Amino acid sequence: MQKRLLLCLILAFVLLTSPAFVRADGTQLGTISGKVVDERGAALPGATVELTSEDKGFGRSMPTDLSGNFKFALLQSGPYSLKVSLAGFDTFVAKGNIVSPDLTTTVNATLRVAKVSEEVIVSGEVPLVDRTNTSATTTVSSQLTERLPVARSYQAIIPFAPGVTDPASGRNDGGNPNSHGALKGNNIYLFDGVDTTDVTTGTFGQNSNFEAIQEVAISTTGISAEYGRAQGAVVNVITKSGTNKFAGSFKVYFTNDSWNAQNKGSNPINGASFARQKNDTTVPNYNYTLGGPIWPDHIWFFGTYETVKTTDAAIQTFVSSVHPDETGQSAVPHLNQRLWDGKLTFQLTPSHLLTGQFNSDPITGFITDYWNFAPGIGSAELQALTAQSQNACSGVGCLKQGSWSGVFGSKVTGEARYAEQAGNITVAPYLGNGAAFFSFSDNLYYNGATFAGIVDRPRKQANLAFSIFQDLGGSQHQFKLGVDYQDLKSISSFDYPTDTLYYVADFDPKNRANPVFTVGDIRQNFIPGPSTSTGKIWGGYALDKFSVGRMSFNLGLRVENQTSNSDLGRSVIDTTNFSPRVTAVYDLGGDGKSLLSAAYGRYYQFLVQAIADSIFAGVPQQSNYDQFVYDGTQFVFDKSVRAGGNNAVVNNDLSPSRVDEFNVAFQQQVGNTMAVSVRGIYRKWNDIVDDAKVLNADGSLFQTPQNFGDELRRYYKAIEFTFDKRFSSHWQMLANYTLSRSEGNQFANYTSQLFDFPGDNCTVKGVGTLPCTTAEAHNQNGLSSYDRTHIVNVFAAYSMLLGPIALTASPVFNFQSGLPYQRQRSFTVPTGATALYFFDPRGSSRTPSTYDIDFSLEAVWQPVGTSAIPMVTGPLQIGVRGEIFNVTNQQKVAYNDRISLLPDQFFGAPVSRGALQFPRSYRFSTVVRF
Repeated sequence: MQKRLLLCLILAFVLLTSPAFVRADGTQLGTISGKVVDERGAALPGATVELTSEDKGFGRSMPTDLSGNFKFALLQSGPYSLKVSLAGFDTFVAKGNIVSPDLTTTVNATLRVAKVSEEVIVSGEVPLVDRTNTSATTTVSSQLTERLPVARSYQAIIPFAPGVTDPASGRNDGGNPNSHGALKGNNIYLFDGVDTTDVTTGTFGQNSNFEAIQEVAISTTGISAEYGRAQGAVVNVITKSGTNKFAGSFKVYFTNDSWNAQNKGSNPINGASFARQKNDTTVPNYNYTLGGPIWPDHIWFFGTYETVKTTDAAIQTFVSSVHPDETGQSAVPHLNQRLWDGKLTFQLTPSHLLTGQFNSDPITGFITDYWNFAPGIGSAELQALTAQSQNACSGVGCLKQGSWSGVFGSKVTGEARYAEQAGNITVAPYLGNGAAFFSFSDNLYYNGATFAGIVDRPRKQANLAFSIFQDLGGSQHQFKLGVDYQDLKSISSFDYPTDTLYYVADFDPKNRANPVFTVGDIRQNFIPGPSTSTGKIWGGYALDKFSVGRMSFNLGLRVENQTSNSDLGRSVIDTTNFSPRVTAVYDLGGDGKSLLSAAYGRYYQFLVQAIADSIFAGVPQQSNYDQFVYDGTQFVFDKSVRAGGNNAVVNNDLSPSRVDEFNVAFQQQVGNTMAVSVRGIYRKWNDIVDDAKVLNADGSLFQTPQNFGDELRRYYKAIEFTFDKRFSSHWQMLANYTLSRSEGNQFANYTSQLFDFPGDNCTVKGVGTLPCTTAEAHNQNGLSSYDRTHIVNVFAAYSMLLGPIALTASPVFNFQSGLPYQRQRSFTVPTGATALYFFDPRGSSRTPSTYDIDFSLEAVWQPVGTSAIPMVTGPLQIGVRGEIFNVTNQQKVAYNDRISLLPDQFFGAPVSRGALQFPRSYRFSTVVRF
């Protein structure tokens, strides 16, 4: 019977994960290593070291080598017990040693000569500082996040890391942050090592059930050669797996907008109040989890499912200075999301591990102002908003993956992973289906949505790596070789509603059925059609981690080839890049607790599908059109614009931009549960990719992407201080302070307005007519729009017992300097599109500095038994929890994309409630855990 069950489980695993499997970038497993010595410090070779997983039951054993060293590689996350024995010596036992992904937990053992046979038991080790991995990585475990007042998403955890800003969204619901001066599309998002980043935008491409998260590791600098295609953060979501004990939970979360504070303030331009119409509906959301053994010590499962119905804050359209009574409207998004995650873990032998996993996150009900692509520009009315749903995938999840890891003796390890990701985004007009109008009278859009159609970006990926551990010349070396492969597609089929876009002197919403046109108004008739581009990425890396005395080194080189074909099958990108990564660490105290490190790394941009889709597509979306101009009685043909593959010239020498990064750091572990660090960082972008658009005589658009030298500049420099306190003595905390500066003159992924339309003249209101290139480049150098001089974050939780009741209080504090902005005005370029003229240097003004305080209080009753440590789940727990966001109800101007930027008396004034901090809000929940 047991054999039949085992065969069925193996068959299910193979069907789930498909026939190929390889390892992902980096490693999702950890290591325990150490040295065994006697009381005089002499090495003890031949001692038996036994390792046992405390929650899963499996174990390994090995003898120490001639130098007394041992190493257990590729271990699942969790607590482990270590037992060291040797004839004639007392037995050494260390319990509760925590293993974390991609980190080494060092457990050194000193054996005493036995007088009476006994065990010497010591407390376990926690890897807070690691001489084998000194990257700036903020690791946030579920032990903390499940108690903090944060949005229930891994994206909300990313701003826990120092040097991370997200100016477009509130801190509790952000998604695509700027990390250490990089752009929003320069991060990589991994689920258990699988790349889930959107293949075209470079933004996050997958959501996760919050209860499935074991921990989130955010690496922002000093990143090793295992990781490529990221100039910003590497965000790795590690998911939970089952243990030898059945455990689960049922949670219900309640929200109601009527509980929340009202929006303050009003638009100073027209006096319109920012007060919203509250929705007095209590919305419950449900979550279920269950995990446990299928075959104890060998096979475990974990699964979770959540339904999320959210009534979001209303989307407010811009208030027109020309039509104030018909604009400034609100739309309430009602989101419906289903999040499910399942994981099967199979410890085939003590040295070989198989895992299979699936994840899905379909969601409907989004309402977005996609016209708000630049400050001061956006939708004036509900008809211009866009409705959106995403990831309506079929089959076994939007993401499915399988992995293997194995240890061969004491010298060789291997890892492999295969994954497929699917899903789509559909967009449609929120109201109606009319053509969109851009009005020059107020720089706002009317009547039509930004998009109508669908995009789909499936990906297949496969990775493999092997490590060899070898002593050479008295030094311990880990030689690691790896290769990874990705097969990408980007499918687009969308356009403007009715395939038409108007640029008019003024649009009157009262007369939308029969709009009044004036001489010079423009109508663009777009040519729709589906577009599918493809791309491939090959990456390989080699590194050597070794130690010489108190010095440790990580010398790595990553080689990466990015290729892409347009939707016409035309090869548009074929580039190979070499990324050296070097880290040196000096162990000041010789005990691995005080580390001084210096690192250099080169990081290349993820380039492939973005350029293939936008510049080289033979059927580009919303780019090819016939233009007509109103002559007073009718629209007369003016020109045809054919952007994309037929006119863009392939640059065979095009390379992704690169960041050269230098950082120095000091890390100090204090005791067994605390660590502090200080780090200095300097980053400079080189070979920034941009284009120079030219309008040909026949009206066609000519452009080609190229690498620019010193004409384009981007820099980042910072000093960071961090404090990390793991749970002990009833409390835990993460805190950091960042002093930074991000500046330059180009902050676009691959194309900006700089250098466009040389030889043509443009007219700027209030300035006059001047060369387009002069108007586009005027005052462009300065602070980035996401620069924040000071950022302070504190995340803490304190627990105490009152009889059978465990109380946990969790405050969160955030302070941020204001965001830069400048006086500007849009003007028309020769294609009829718009660019921005800066009257002042970039970033010469700032929004006010802001702070907010969030707080949660949880009370948990354990009717059966009482845990001495409140953070540890007892046999049964029943709890209630209340959360307050923005306790002091701060509502200062916090975002620079919804303020007036025109050079007049209203410059810097908020034009919608979206410019201000979110009002105080509440969330309540109940939970049953077992």
